[in-house]
Amino acid sequence: MIQDAWRISADEARAQMKANLLGRKVAVRNARVPQRFGQVAEGMWQGYHAAIADEEPEALVARLNAIESELFGFALEGVGMGLAELDALKPKKQNRVQAFLEGARTAYQTMVYLGVGLMLVRRELPIEPYLTQLNPIRSWPIIDGYGFNHGIYRWREYIDGQAIPKQLVGYACRVFDQGLGRSIWLLDGTDVTRISVTVGGFSSIRQADIWGGVGYACSSICGAERATIEALGTAAGSYLSELAKGAACAAKFRKLLGNPAGYTEFVHEVLCEMAGDTKTKVRDIPNNEAEPNQQVWQHYREVLLT
Repeated sequence: MIQDAWRISADEARAQMKANLLGRKVAVRNARVPQRFGQVAEGMWQGYHAAIADEEPEALVARLNAIESELFGFALEGVGMGLAELDALKPKKQNRVQAFLEGARTAYQTMVYLGVGLMLVRRELPIEPYLTQLNPIRSWPIIDGYGFNHGIYRWREYIDGQAIPKQLVGYACRVFDQGLGRSIWLLDGTDVTRISVTVGGFSSIRQADIWGGVGYACSSICGAERATIEALGTAAGSYLSELAKGAACAAKFRKLLGNPAGYTEFVHEVLCEMAGDTKTKVRDIPNNEAEPNQQVWQHYREVLLT
């Protein structure tokens, strides 16, 4: 029964993406794009339905261990979405998300909190309570996931219209843009020309963070050939370093989650080489000791420096 449920949800996600591409008049020239998105959707919805079926941490971990390793990070996002949904709609004394994450490594926490942000958009719930109750390291991933799903489900307003939720101020707006950038990789079907035009339509002060998000999604999801990755690096222009940093973050997370993927390392290496720093290591992404808005991907610094 749970298998039927996640397959149905994954099919619905595929239909949503197809509708997005049609609505944006994006011609998919690479069959790997919808195929890859379908795989990612399956991983996420397996995690979601596992959480809905049995919220007890031990049972949930057992279900997660049965999911294909390469999709583990996406499954954790689904877990975050499912547990947060239960917490919001059927609250109980102990917060389910917190109970699941007790003692978990930072990388696990980040993925789960990304899923919390996805849930808020899906269920049209306010983000403010999650910003006031959590410390910044936890709230940044929530905002990132919030930005991603705003792009996927509300692209007319937030991609074409370039809106920013009025609830977000300061550095939170930059984190939102990083999540928005992740959605653009999928919304524009990995079409480099389309992506460049879409990102270029935003104000210059927003483009660095959006390119960072594109780099993260390109590396974590991929679905493209080397020529596309190289063209993307060229299209990023002066924002190539931000694109490469995003790809480096994805590579680091896969390493910390214990599910490395060859394509993620490949994208990371190609973009770092193009950025002119063949020795770049993900641990070298700077820790931010100045103002929070001085560094791209600052909200991941604990993981990157682990």
